[in-house]
Amino acid sequence: MFDDQAFQSWPAIMAGALLFGGLFTLLALMTELIFEGAFRVTSTVVGFGVAAFFGYIGTILILRQGGPPDGS
Repeated sequence: MFDDQAFQSWPAIMAGALLFGGLFTLLALMTELIFEGAFRVTSTVVGFGVAAFFGYIGTILILRQGGPPDGS
């Protein structure tokens, strides 16, 4: 699925993580608007975005540790 150059550039990784975290923050804000009736930034909204950011970084680190596939 990916070649050996995937996820090698830390600036690209950080940009992707920020985008991923931002999208999940926006999702949490829209959920807050639907269920609470107000578009507010709460600790839950921020926590959701931060968790998505670090989840993306953690996934990248796991993928980078795996090394190249054995070709079988």
